[in-house]
Amino acid sequence: MTSSSATADPLLTQAMALHKAGRTAEAEPLYRQAAAAHPRDGRYHYLLGLCLLQQGKLAEGRTVMAETVATAPLHAGAHYALGRLLAQDGEDEPARTHLLQAVALGPNVAEHHVELGNLLARMNDLPGAIEAFDAALRIAPGHPGIQSNLATALYRYGERATALALWNEALQRMPSLGVARLGLANDLRSRNDLAGAERELRLAAAAEPRNPQIRSSLGRLLRYRDDAPAAIVELEAARALDPRSGDTVGELARCYQSICAWDDLDRLMPDIRAEFAKALAGRECGIPPFFALALPATAEERAAVARVRARQVSAQATAEWRGMPPLTFPDRSRDRLSIGYLSSDLRDHAGGHLLASLFGAHDRRRVTVSAYSLGPDDGSRYRRRFEADADRFIDLRDLNNVEAARRIHADGIDILVDINGLTAMARTEIAAMRPAPVVATWLSFPGTSGADFYDYVIVDGIVVPAASERFYAERLCRLPHSYQVNDRWPPVLGPATTRKAEGLPKEAMAFCSFCTGYKIERETFRLWMSILHRVPGSVLWLMAGHDIQLRNLRAAAAEAGIAAERLIFAPHKPKPDHLARMGLADLMLDTFTYGGHTTISDTLAAGVPAITRCGDDFPARVGASLLSAVGLDELICEDGRSYEALAIRLGSDRPALDRLKAKLAAALPTAPLFDTDRFARDLERAYAEMWRIHREGGPPRPIRIGEEAGP
Repeated sequence: MTSSSATADPLLTQAMALHKAGRTAEAEPLYRQAAAAHPRDGRYHYLLGLCLLQQGKLAEGRTVMAETVATAPLHAGAHYALGRLLAQDGEDEPARTHLLQAVALGPNVAEHHVELGNLLARMNDLPGAIEAFDAALRIAPGHPGIQSNLATALYRYGERATALALWNEALQRMPSLGVARLGLANDLRSRNDLAGAERELRLAAAAEPRNPQIRSSLGRLLRYRDDAPAAIVELEAARALDPRSGDTVGELARCYQSICAWDDLDRLMPDIRAEFAKALAGRECGIPPFFALALPATAEERAAVARVRARQVSAQATAEWRGMPPLTFPDRSRDRLSIGYLSSDLRDHAGGHLLASLFGAHDRRRVTVSAYSLGPDDGSRYRRRFEADADRFIDLRDLNNVEAARRIHADGIDILVDINGLTAMARTEIAAMRPAPVVATWLSFPGTSGADFYDYVIVDGIVVPAASERFYAERLCRLPHSYQVNDRWPPVLGPATTRKAEGLPKEAMAFCSFCTGYKIERETFRLWMSILHRVPGSVLWLMAGHDIQLRNLRAAAAEAGIAAERLIFAPHKPKPDHLARMGLADLMLDTFTYGGHTTISDTLAAGVPAITRCGDDFPARVGASLLSAVGLDELICEDGRSYEALAIRLGSDRPALDRLKAKLAAALPTAPLFDTDRFARDLERAYAEMWRIHREGGPPRPIRIGEEAGP
């Protein structure tokens, strides 16, 4: 580290002895004196820098390390330390420069290669990361930590079998190695083995209780398993260990919002705003794009979050595809377009409920349908129907992204429609590899993906008005009615039930809102309580969530002067039984920031009108799109005040409400919203136009499908 002349310096010798004994605060002034006495010897600066860093004085330590590099440009340790500091601050390019220099100057130091590999993996340069970790393993053969890092990079690169073998080998050498168990847990979760993933994460957390990444990952999994209270314990612990983690803040906010813990959510909002600011600046942020849709944010902020994620997806897809020849699409004659639907929701899932009739409704004279499933086979009647109605049903779960893209390409798909977009179980990298000449996104993600690898997003004129077009990276393909497909009317209903059986009063006005808990905001709930106050004896029927959520809502009702018994909670039931009981309600009250989508469709199909406030951005405008498609535009409100007034009026005027229900009942058999065959024809016209534009050789451009009959 230092020459004999340097170590012979009495001042430096004393400083180093104190430093070695852990007395860095006492060593610091001695290092400063020694460095001042040798201003052109970088080795003195380097030791001072290390002393500062070990005291947590990161900014000053970084400055001193930069001075060291300037004074001693061939000092490998200084380049290494400065590279690590720059990487921690998100300055990836200069960090890479210094870490590459550290590797060049100290090629036999395994840590130099490991730190470079970690940085390159974060920058999605997976081949570079793999090369760096391989070099580190040649220096330190069998090192379990390096094996685990290499496995993580290989897994992301699509070499899953090799990665799993390396993680298991590392655990044989070091059973307490949490990062290896974290890798195994992520693989188990990707295969929907949530119990197995939780087992691995709990073992990892027990071995490394102060590892914030493991605690945060466990919290994320528990939240995904609908155990928000347990998730909060882990996430708060992770945040205490690493307060700078935006990912942990984002997950915590999701948990608190899901159980309607609005005070806790407000406590996190300054950090959430800071994450949005990162996205606006083009930096990585801890807010998942789907969750951004449910937060009070502008369309610009949500688009920025999506762009950041899309950039990550593109980089990941490029890294996975590296070394493979580009896909080509021979111009071949065809009588019908080959449409591929890519989705994790081809099962008993809200998205699957919407899509249930579509594959069978497509006109086989115009299109063929290939369904590419990413989600589990739940054995449900929905899954069996998708398998039967598609011309081809392919389960992609056991294929990596490259293999999946190559399979889609080999099937000769003309237009690939990614139904997931930027949702939880999406594998957006497949779409980013562009395995079809035209790639579109639709349905599950109500907003822009921020991605340039999608040619089109399928919407309608209500959910994306002209003023919002500027936020979209894709070209807009507008359908004539609602963009949201629905199963055919009439719905399949379970056994008839009664108000008494469902815990509802026999005669009272029954408002309902079966939206999931994270959509219920403080402002919305206060408005609902005001409506209950103005409609004496009325009740609000909600979907039951976690016990803590129910307690929070009852406490908020009591604070508003509403008795707890006026909130009635409906337990989960199978879809047919749920639809059967929904018809017992009188009027649905939509949520605001992220409104009801499938929920409103279900409520309308059950014969119950819904009131919505048409917001500024896509997730807040779907209710208006759905109501318009059943001819109930009079239930679309401009603001909260008119929403409240309309709910009170209808809640107090039974004849007016009965007339509204009769209007809905008369419209349902022929309304565009539930005419799946009509929707399929409109979608086929959209596909034909996308293909025509593609065949002309020009770039994708906006499409608007009119209401006139197609060929």
